[in-house]
Amino acid sequence: MNWPPPDESLYVRPDGIPERPSVGAVILRSSPAGWLLAVVVEPGEVWQLPKGGIESGELPEAALHRELREEAGLSRVELRAELGVLERLNHARTRWQVTRYFLGVTEEVGEAPLEPGHRLEWPPLDAPPELFWPEQTRLVREVAAKLEVGLLDL
Repeated sequence: MNWPPPDESLYVRPDGIPERPSVGAVILRSSPAGWLLAVVVEPGEVWQLPKGGIESGELPEAALHRELREEAGLSRVELRAELGVLERLNHARTRWQVTRYFLGVTEEVGEAPLEPGHRLEWPPLDAPPELFWPEQTRLVREVAAKLEVGLLDL
């Protein structure tokens, strides 16, 4: 995927665009050097948090666990907190993404993701990469800041 970077127009909902409920997560793994952050790298070197749509009849938590297996190869993630909802257009501008984010922890490194061309990276939480979607970068920084001052408990 060679997408142009997101611009502010992706955060303004046009009239008549269908809504797509989805889920995503900030997943952390402890290491001797500190917390590591699960980042999915999609084809074209698109770095983002694991996320995806909720299928009809699926509960948000079940959808998230399915997406974590598919995109990140993670199957043993303990969800610890809800982080809120972020909204934007999808990159194709065909749906309004309403993504409910969770905070999770795991001890696993991850298997090969089921999604072709995807891979999982574990950068340090205290020096996260710039993610493709700016709202995800802001969310990761908020989580790191709250952990540092004890506002989130893992």
